[in-house]
Amino acid sequence: MVDRIRPLKFEDPASGGTQTDDFPTGTNPNEDFVDARGLTIQNDSSDDESVIVSRDASDNLTFQDGVVSGVKTLTDLLATGTGMTEATHQALNTLLHDLDKDYYEETTYAGGSVTYIITWTTAGKTLKVREYQYTYSGVKVDTETIIQYDGAGAEEERLTLTYAYTGNKLASVTSVRT
Repeated sequence: MVDRIRPLKFEDPASGGTQTDDFPTGTNPNEDFVDARGLTIQNDSSDDESVIVSRDASDNLTFQDGVVSGVKTLTDLLATGTGMTEATHQALNTLLHDLDKDYYEETTYAGGSVTYIITWTTAGKTLKVREYQYTYSGVKVDTETIIQYDGAGAEEERLTLTYAYTGNKLASVTSVRT
């Protein structure tokens, strides 16, 4: 069984302290270290050894929990591929990543109202990145459709927001993703 502690300290200059304590005092999380073999992490209702963080004989930080079987080092966890690998990251749509380098935004109006905002990769307008479409009831926006395009220019995702009003006050927004 793992011992559980609530740290109190006896401080003295021989162990790095600034003074000699005559009785136990509470640790200061801003300046004191807890010297222990490991640490268990509890949820609200258990007192168990399901989640343990410790250090092994080779000085590796180790983890154990109910999801990963056995004791794993940080290197072991990174090697399992449970996070995003470089290959996975490269396969993502990079169209948005490149916007900070160069892009062109086109706004279209009908009367005094914006009906479209289109973001293109360049001023040559050969590849759309994102498009906003607006419809109105009088002067109020009725729907807003946001279309995200992939690196080949095909529609990747569409989000339609429908606005409902009570008088001049926005009452609700309903969204549908397709």
